[in-house]
Amino acid sequence: MSLSKPSQGKKRKHMSLSLNDKLCVIEKLVKGASVSSICAQYGIAKQTVSDIRKKKDDIRKFVLKLNVEKESSVVKRMRLPLDQSLDDAVYKWFCQLRSTGLAVRGVEIQAAADRLAKQLNINNFKASSGWLFRFGRRHNITNKKICGESLSADNEAVEPFRKKLNDILKAENILPSQLYNYDETGLYWRALPDSTQASKADKNTPGRKISKDRVSALLCANADGSHMLKPVIVGKSKQPRAIKNIMDSLPIHYYNSKSAWFTSDITIDWFHKKAVPEIRKYQTEILKIPDNKVKALVLLDNCPAHPQVEQLTSDDKKITCMFLPANTTSLIQPMDQGVIYTAKRLYKKKLLNEILEVEEPATGEEDRRGYKTLQNLKDYNIRSMIYNFASAVSDIKHSTLINSWKKLLINEDIELDTAELETEDFLNIFHQGGENSATLEDIELWLEADECDLGYHILTEEEIVESVTAAESSETDEYDQDEADDNVNPKPKLGEIKDHLNIVIKYVEDNNNENISAYYEHLRHLRELIIKEINVKERQPKISSFFKSVSVSSVNNEGEP
Repeated sequence: MSLSKPSQGKKRKHMSLSLNDKLCVIEKLVKGASVSSICAQYGIAKQTVSDIRKKKDDIRKFVLKLNVEKESSVVKRMRLPLDQSLDDAVYKWFCQLRSTGLAVRGVEIQAAADRLAKQLNINNFKASSGWLFRFGRRHNITNKKICGESLSADNEAVEPFRKKLNDILKAENILPSQLYNYDETGLYWRALPDSTQASKADKNTPGRKISKDRVSALLCANADGSHMLKPVIVGKSKQPRAIKNIMDSLPIHYYNSKSAWFTSDITIDWFHKKAVPEIRKYQTEILKIPDNKVKALVLLDNCPAHPQVEQLTSDDKKITCMFLPANTTSLIQPMDQGVIYTAKRLYKKKLLNEILEVEEPATGEEDRRGYKTLQNLKDYNIRSMIYNFASAVSDIKHSTLINSWKKLLINEDIELDTAELETEDFLNIFHQGGENSATLEDIELWLEADECDLGYHILTEEEIVESVTAAESSETDEYDQDEADDNVNPKPKLGEIKDHLNIVIKYVEDNNNENISAYYEHLRHLRELIIKEINVKERQPKISSFFKSVSVSSVNNEGEP
């Protein structure tokens, strides 16, 4: 009888999963799948599953940061670049250039990398062909994206990202109410069409032109349209005169920068101090989600004002950000699918309703409505703009918010609801205000004047370096000039305010409209406060009463013995 060695089992073949496979494993673990079933499906050892479970947060973070796409990616390891700041700077430079629709060649990326490395004081760096290959692989930049023709939008990047996003939503069990998008835009908040009497008069008036006044604005909403965060406005002045006493009670969050642009500093401050608390409060108080279960994914484009996603992550890592693919904003970014468009048109409608003088002159009288409109426009300050913009945002229909996500999530085209916001509607408003020379073309140019203002400026390479090294310093404290006119209008007298209130109260008393009658008590209370102010002022002694009058004769005799 011969003894033989017991047969040994075949050695397990080593399996190396891609990052997307690892995401799928994480999703299965979250849903309660057994380790054995996962091992059988992917042909991996239990220890591999255990390692993936331990590193799940790092895997998710890596995928969000480097935008690894599901079908095209073969990345298996989380290999970070040797110098993260250089990699961040080059990728920001690339995304910024692609966002303008320009083609970017590989040699241009290499040249930019060499220049940025010098500015970052990185010695012995050479942007070789191998470096370019690894850079493109890390960020899933295909040769077509680098060398292709100039494109206004990158259609090919949309479908892979859509699949990747839906996979993440499933893996993380993120609800539509927990998925957000935000975007910035510029707004010429006091401009009127050039053909209007007010604009012509403004051009002929010496001094700063009110038509050039602009701010930047930010809108953020979730995917089921149930939560729209408080809007953000960036102006030039740190504390504009018109709002300096009510900064904490405004219906928007106000920031400032030298040219009223969004900056990385502003974005970081808003995200951590405003957005995260608002999202957390909404989920705990409205959705009744326990505090330890609060989470959210915020989508954003890769514009120069946006820092790296690591800087836009809540302290507990539950509220994170994810970049949309470069150059896809016009195609799939929700806020750009009608939300910003609607907000700006609603605002401009409110502007016109407030400043246009619509009452026609009596027969034989000169029509001075244009001059009155110009005066109203000069009196229209940043406080009026803020409240009108906040009101416009709140007037956005729920259906508009929901529809804005359909292109991204389910690839469904929608027709924007522009009822009462068409060019013809604005033309009618101008004609009611006596601006009969305004044409459809004039109105269209006016409505679209700030359409391409994105709320930020293109960074220079020096500014890119500053942004990735967190060296960007706030320059907002130095600029305290007011956006309002250089001339401050004198305050009306209290007696005049009381007289005007009496007229308004009488109008409300005689009006049968319930919406107007609802303000009767408030107006009476305001009048009482004005009367108290008048009485207090009348009781205040004049400064002359503190001095005893001296006769001329006593003065002349004062020096006599």
